[in-house]
Order: sequence, then C-alpha cells, then structure tokens
Amino acid sequence: MIGKRNPNYRWYILGLTMLTYALIAGANRLCMPVLFKQISDELGLSLVAVGTIWGMDPLAGVFIGLPGGLLADRFGVKRTLVVVCILAGIFASLRGFSVNFLTMAIAMFLFGLTAAATPSILPKVTAEWFSGRRLGLANALLNVAWAIGAITATIFSATVFSPWLGGWRRVLFLFGVPVIALGFLWLFTGRDPDQSELPETAMSKIPFRQALSHVVRIKEVWIIGLVTLTNWGASTGFIGYLPLYLRNIGWTPVSADSAITVVNGMFAIGAVPMVLLAGKLKAQKGVTIFSISSLALTLALLPFLHGLGVWLILVIGGLGRSGLSSLVIVMLLETKGVGSTYGGTAIGLSSTISMVGAFLAPPLGNSLASISQGSPFIFWACLAALGIPPLLFLKSKNKQA
Repeated sequence: MIGKRNPNYRWYILGLTMLTYALIAGANRLCMPVLFKQISDELGLSLVAVGTIWGMDPLAGVFIGLPGGLLADRFGVKRTLVVVCILAGIFASLRGFSVNFLTMAIAMFLFGLTAAATPSILPKVTAEWFSGRRLGLANALLNVAWAIGAITATIFSATVFSPWLGGWRRVLFLFGVPVIALGFLWLFTGRDPDQSELPETAMSKIPFRQALSHVVRIKEVWIIGLVTLTNWGASTGFIGYLPLYLRNIGWTPVSADSAITVVNGMFAIGAVPMVLLAGKLKAQKGVTIFSISSLALTLALLPFLHGLGVWLILVIGGLGRSGLSSLVIVMLLETKGVGSTYGGTAIGLSSTISMVGAFLAPPLGNSLASISQGSPFIFWACLAALGIPPLLFLKSKNKQA
C-alpha cells in the first residue's frame, strides 16, 4: 500500500480516479452501442426504443448529477466513490438480466444513477489534489482514461468477448464485476487530502443548502451548463447511433465497431495536447469554440461521405473535439466563486443541465432515421452548434477561485 503521506500519493489518487472513469463511464457505458444490434435482435427493439434505452443513462443524470456533487462536497470524495463504484458494478451487471424493453430501460436508468454521478465527483478529486496547469493536465488525463476504457469496450465487446463468452449478457457481467472491486480499493487505499495538502485555501465541509445557494447564483455555471447540454446531447446521440448507422449502410460489424473505436482513440490522443495548447495560448474559450465547431462540422458532413471519407472525418473531427470535456471542466473549476470547495456542486449542477440534452437527443435524432439514415447526424450537428452562442457571454478568462 502506498504511504498516506508519500509525496507521490496524489499521483496514485489520480491513477485510481482515472481507473474509475475508465471502467464506469468508459467501458461499462460504451460497450452498449456496439452491443445494441445483438440486444435489439434478441429483445425485439426498434431504433427509437434503442435510442430511448441509450438515453436512460443520462436521464438518471438529471436526478443524480446535482445530488452527487452535493454529496461529494459534504461527505468527501472517498466515501462517495466507495458507494458509487460498488453500486455501479451491481447495476451494470443487472443489465445482463434484461428480458424486454422495460427491464433494460430500468437497468440502464439504475446504472445511469452511478455512471452519471462520476462526471460530478471525479473532477472534484483533481481540484482537491492539483492546481494551475496541473489541474488542466489532470482533467485531460481523466478523459484519456475514459477514452481507453471506451476503446477497449468498442473493440472487444461485440466481436471478441460476446462470441467467446456466449452472448452480450455475459459481456455486461464481465465489465461490471471489476468496478465492485474498485470500490473496495477506494475504501482501503483512498483518502481525502488533508488541509495542508489542498492546492487552495483549507477546505471545509459545506452544508447542502449553503453550497447550492452559493452555486446557483453564479451565472457562469448556468452558461457552461447550456453549452454542455447541447454538446453532450449531440455527442451521446452520435456515439449511440454510429455503429448502427454504419451497419445499415453496408459496413461489416468489425468495421462499424472500429469506427467508434477510432473516434474514442482520437479523443484520447488529442485530449492532453488540446488542453496544454489552450493553457499556453491562454485561450480556453477560443479552443472550446473550435472543439464545438469540429464536432458540429463532423456531424454535418458524415451523411454525405463514404468509405475513406468517413474515416478521415472521424479522425480529423475526433482530434478537433478532443479537448472539449476537459476544457469545460477547467473553465468551471476556475470560475470565480467555485474552486475545489464548491467544485462538486458546480459540476453537479452543470451536469444536471447537460443530462437533459443527453437524454432527449438520442431518441429524437434516431426518430429522424425514418426520413433518411443520415438525418439524425444533421439534427445533432445543429444541436452542437447551439452551444457556441452561450460561450460568447463568458469572459475570455475567468478569475481563478
């Protein structure tokens, strides 16, 4: 066990946090899009039903995003993450027992209560242990970890694990069990920082009402929430639909799954450089606008491309949008009045707003497939572009808390 006062302990905590993000929000969440074909065939699900099931995860986030942040601010991230990890593993495995649309939707909602809490809690860990440029780097590494977990799931779930284990149900069991073990790892080796180790002023445990009352008055939190509402909605719909779309236009299952793997791979490759570039140029807002534009342009062009063109736009667009999630979190944490003290609550409120978009966008977009199979991408491209105007109301550089 790593010594509790080891000067490198913060890097161990970062590694543990990265593993949490990789397994819960990455592997256990992103195994679903590539398994949807098998699941829909066995359970008799329509395309809109698949979109609705995919949206149940973020729907849960509407209810848990803010409470998750409040709990982390009040009780500390260690105790909160112990509970989240154990429940995430149980609920992720529960999806494997689904027998119809209703049971799968309920299981996805329960899993979403834990998976959607992680974006509210994990950035608070980095805010407690890191500051300045290291804060941006730490959050970028979180997204790299997410992408690695997502890549593993999209490469192996449908074409390797499912045939090997005997079906999609056992794949969900395979990804769920390690998360329970991770919860015990947090319990026995994790801890919250001492006041002397905090990168900012000593942090106190803030009562729920005080934390919420303080955060809801910060205009920037609401603006960033609107930005993430449009972009999480567009990204969630895009990731859930892409493998099905490519299969429907004639791609092989392996090629279709590889496409979403490429998207996540580009996200991993570009996350750290984009954040470092934004910090060096002191242009977080400008790079964020560029990232949103890359996402919107990728979605708008995708229906009109074939073969090599699809691969090129996924690579270029994936690199362009790779820093978006990290930059938004850093902008939020460095907003005046937030910092590590109110970080969980602020991220929770922002996540709650964004999850509304992530819930509504997949079924709405999928329903447009009856017009043409490329229509959902056009819808999500317009939705992503709507995130640019709110950013213009943010100051170019928020004062650090």
